[in-house]
Amino acid sequence: MGYIIFVSYETDAERKRIDYLLDKWSSRAVIKKPRGTVVYIEADSLTEFLEELFSRLEGDIGEKIEVYEARPLKKAVESKKRVLEYTLPEEKKVVERFIEYLLSKLNASPTGSDPIAKSFSVYTRKGRATIKVITRGDGSSQVVFEIEGFGEAVDFLAERIDEELKLFAGG
Repeated sequence: MGYIIFVSYETDAERKRIDYLLDKWSSRAVIKKPRGTVVYIEADSLTEFLEELFSRLEGDIGEKIEVYEARPLKKAVESKKRVLEYTLPEEKKVVERFIEYLLSKLNASPTGSDPIAKSFSVYTRKGRATIKVITRGDGSSQVVFEIEGFGEAVDFLAERIDEELKLFAGG
């Protein structure tokens, strides 16, 4: 069974990542990235629309038009989430400075914060994920990382963060 996937992107970097993915998958799947335009239409008379469309094209219509039936899939893939929790003997301010260093090392971009948590977006070669960091403490500190995304990015980031926090905590 084939699927039609509509992907909206905002930046040239996103478009390039999509093109890279299509190239990567071209040996494992039939992928068509058609020239021209892709149209999704829900109409009472598809035949009438197609007749008008055909009348506006030149050349062999059979080579220019492919029509597929489509129905939306409800979120075909669920996001993955990992939660990492640490208790560290250092003061909260020291831990927060280390976390800032760690997140900058991961090229994380801040996306928001509230009195309880700070949120970041991270793009890696394994994909994109969001990281929510909650830090509490008096004397010692408790840190919670909530990492959410798709594919390998979540596990990749969780392993990197865990490795760095264990080194910071002394082993």
